Amino acid sequence: MKKILISLAAFFTLSAINAQKVNLPVKSADILITPGVGVGPLKLGMSESAAYKVLGGDITWKNYKEEMKAFKGYGENNFSIDSIAQFILGFDSCAKYDKNLSDKMPVYSLYFEDHQLNYITVTSYGKPANTVKKVVLKNGIRFYNSMASCGAKMKTKYLAVRYEGYDGDHIYYQEGLEFTYDKKQLTTIGVFKPTPNFIQKMKDKSYDLQQEFDDLE
Repeated sequence: MKKILISLAAFFTLSAINAQKVNLPVKSADILITPGVGVGPLKLGMSESAAYKVLGGDITWKNYKEEMKAFKGYGENNFSIDSIAQFILGFDSCAKYDKNLSDKMPVYSLYFEDHQLNYITVTSYGKPANTVKKVVLKNGIRFYNSMASCGAKMKTKYLAVRYEGYDGDHIYYQEGLEFTYDKKQLTTIGVFKPTPNFIQKMKDKSYDLQQEFDDLE
């Protein structure tokens, strides 16, 4: 089971909607995700205070070790810590909307390194359908689109991260996007800066991340 799904399931239930597979054109009221840049007015590179000013709401803060412990609590067989994008990219603090998502947009988590935002998790969980449907990329990809249609629209290579019994995690590292799917439908989008050397970073960090993870009590 995918790491993000495990995390979100602890706090939210999936909104009761019928998946909409028809891509609508981008409208002014939409929440536009720009790969490698951000989500609407929420931009990568922002400080903690600047990001909070955009989102507001009730945030829970964790440091690096606390966040790794949280992943360990999800079950070691559900993912590999050395394939989780946030840990590959690096961070020293993260903020999560564990109780309620921001009223501004369906952002679940923010990761910061040296006080700069470097990874954003946007979710289809925990928000009304009319809000979730506003999230869109310029190429028309929206939540609940099929895995096949998302792949066809992206038209670029990705890293397929596989876990036991799960293969719905696609990291478009050259674009700065991560798509995760539930039952072959897009449910979570990660946004980060393009990282052409992502696979090499993954290899370089693998041993240390596994050791850190194994040493946690």
